[in-house]
Amino acid sequence: MKTTYLTLTLLTFSLACQTKPKQDESKEKTAVIDDSTTALSKRPGPDAPRTVPDRLVRALYFEHNKTENPFREKKNRALIDEFFAKPTADLIWNDAQKSTGKVNRAKTNLLYNAPDANIKKMWVEPAAIGGTRAIVYVTFLNKEKPEEVKIDMQQVAGRWGITEINYPNAQQLTKMLK
Repeated sequence: MKTTYLTLTLLTFSLACQTKPKQDESKEKTAVIDDSTTALSKRPGPDAPRTVPDRLVRALYFEHNKTENPFREKKNRALIDEFFAKPTADLIWNDAQKSTGKVNRAKTNLLYNAPDANIKKMWVEPAAIGGTRAIVYVTFLNKEKPEEVKIDMQQVAGRWGITEINYPNAQQLTKMLK
């Protein structure tokens, strides 16, 4: 009887101490991607807290729009690299180095894809963040008509950078510069 009781106790104890079965890693990765996509599809309200991605975009649009516009920089690449992810920064810099780039930067401000004179009242909305990606919307008046630019961002090695600007007329910055 003691042997049976002891065996039963050891069997119960060994089953209780077994490790948790290994979970399928592909399901976990899919969940992160889904969460990222879901988070990016939800547009935060105007009272949402400010984050690093939308502060970077605010700095670009408010501080560097007229005087130090990275799209008009031809001598020093540092300002471009401050705001844009490397592949996008390379496209901007290479186009700027050409004597006649694909976009007339004297007439068109690529922050809006419109002439500076047409742009009035501009505001940057809080960012929608999902994992290492973020989307920031910039709304402005172009010839007194409201328009919106969608800015895609990516975080690499802890640093946020703009990867794409989607303009109201369905154009994209990277496609314009290629």
